[in-house]
Formats: sequence, structure tokens, C-alpha cells
Amino acid sequence: MKSLIIACVFTLISSFSTAQILEPVKWEFKVTQNKDTSYTLTATSKMEKNWAIYSQHTGKGGPIALEFVYENEVQLLGETKEESEAIKKMSKMFDMEVIKFENEAIFTQIFKPTKGQTSIKGYVTFMCCDNKRCLPPTDVEFDVAL
Repeated sequence: MKSLIIACVFTLISSFSTAQILEPVKWEFKVTQNKDTSYTLTATSKMEKNWAIYSQHTGKGGPIALEFVYENEVQLLGETKEESEAIKKMSKMFDMEVIKFENEAIFTQIFKPTKGQTSIKGYVTFMCCDNKRCLPPTDVEFDVAL
């Protein structure tokens, strides 16, 4: 664990010393209305080759687990689902089994808006790594019209 923290600090320092900003993960958000009064938020992440993000169900002591946070009042119907097939494998970097997504990951959340609500707002926090380094956790905001 100590070596992981040192590696993360070194990665942060070295990333500040270069002009290149790494953004290996891109996100898209959309909302669709269901047949009843509910809606579905779909969040799609696309990773550059050799990069991965980690599951919401990542265990303690490893990479930061992905998390969706909703800022406006919204009635969530169930949990955010991971629609893409996750990869479970032993990670040398974290010295534990991790659950991750490569290339593309799709997440869905069914919700009912409150009266007068015109959008769903929030952010997703995620951590991404390639086979050599990890980037610090990143927040990506979304504000999608209904």
C-alpha cells in the first residue's frame, strides 16, 4: 500500500512537469423516457487503448471505486447498473483482484424526476490506469435535460 501511495504521488508530480494533459477516458450522458413515468440515464465511458476504469464494486485497498453522485432531488429506482461486462483479474499494481472495464463501459440508472424537474445533474468519480501508471481520481459533471 505504501508503494502504491508513493507511485501515485510520483505520477502526480511527473504529470505536472509535462505539458501534456492525459485524458484517456471520455464520457457521454443521455436520458431516455421509459414507457411509464420514469427515465433512464445512460452514461457511456470510452477508454483509449490500454486504459481501464474500475467498477463501482471495487474492494477496499485497491483502486478508487467508480461512483455516481446525483445533485438535484431525484427518486432513484434501484442502483446504477453496470451494463458492460467487467473484467475480473489479479492486478500486480494493486496486489489484489480488481474489477475493471476496458475500451467502453455503459452504466444505467432508472429514476423518477420530482415535480418541475427539467434535468438530472450530478457527477461521476472514477480512477483510470494503464499498465504503467494510474491517474488521480477524476470528477466528470453531467447536466442532462429530460
